[in-house]
Amino acid sequence: MRGLLLSLLVLSSAVLVVAQAQIKATVARWPQDRVAAISLTFDDALATHLDVAGPILKKHRLNGTFFVSTGLGVWEKRKEEWEQLAKDGNELGDHTVHHPCLLPEIEPHSQGYTAEMMQSEIQTAAQEIRQLFVSNRGLTFAYPCGDMSFGAPKDQAKNAALYLRYISDVAFGARGAGPGGVQDPDDLSVLTVPDLGPTAGKELGGLLALAEPAIREHNWGVYCFHGIGGEYLSVSAPAFDELAAYLDTHREIWTAPFGDVLRYIQERKSAAIEIHENGGGSIDVALSWPLDSQIYDLPLTLEVEVMDGAKEVTATSEGNFLQTKLMKRSATVVALVEVPPNTKVVHITSTRR
Repeated sequence: MRGLLLSLLVLSSAVLVVAQAQIKATVARWPQDRVAAISLTFDDALATHLDVAGPILKKHRLNGTFFVSTGLGVWEKRKEEWEQLAKDGNELGDHTVHHPCLLPEIEPHSQGYTAEMMQSEIQTAAQEIRQLFVSNRGLTFAYPCGDMSFGAPKDQAKNAALYLRYISDVAFGARGAGPGGVQDPDDLSVLTVPDLGPTAGKELGGLLALAEPAIREHNWGVYCFHGIGGEYLSVSAPAFDELAAYLDTHREIWTAPFGDVLRYIQERKSAAIEIHENGGGSIDVALSWPLDSQIYDLPLTLEVEVMDGAKEVTATSEGNFLQTKLMKRSATVVALVEVPPNTKVVHITSTRR
């Protein structure tokens, strides 16, 4: 009899473990379980960014990232407008002071740069941006011309490592520019995020074609623009307006500043989740947020499996109700829960009524 009771206890424990293992909670790939992420970024601090791109973004309830070169004139002459752009929800990022790169037609040419000169370019621009728009959320960076090194050819392999170090001193992420590609959030190098490729001269069809692989594969696509409706490497104002209108009407695509997409990806990857069953369709989900809360301050979307046949679900944290939504996934019912940053425990109750 004692052996039978011991066997039953072992069996009961095994069933409990299996039951707990069947409940899964993960962080959604993108906020609100959207299908993909798109970022609209603009390089160099051009007049058309203030005159054309900014108003179009505002018209379509979108925000982008403006990587500014603080020594190119438009930055210094129109600081109040750049500040307002940031207050409207757009991101200001570091693009150095004078835009040095390795292209022979660009001045200043970074082949003549020492390590100290390049470090100063990055740090000085960062200081100017922080002075204009005080924020503790951190900066992002974009490589001028997409070049990820500087100096004489014989020194460029060594200087590439220095460049990354100087950027990491002032920024938590960086965007390249080049032949183009999409970014898988599960395979991310934060200082070398690719863009989607050249945008100059493209109409709506060409611009959407750049993003199509990212949307299809549920990944991240980063547009890199220069002139909008004028200046150089430009796209027409109507083409950009049509792209913004498309993204406005397709809210299943998360269109967000470069830095915010990086924040969500990093928070999602680092969050630790523990599930505690309370019985009767009630569970507690405990979360840890190990990253710097001043920089990584976005809510996360939890995907939590709930009891079969559940018709209603409520989620609370510290007595506050959280936004929830039930979704059917094959034979599984999933609750999407919007969790504010640094929430420690979410209490979820599901019912069949």
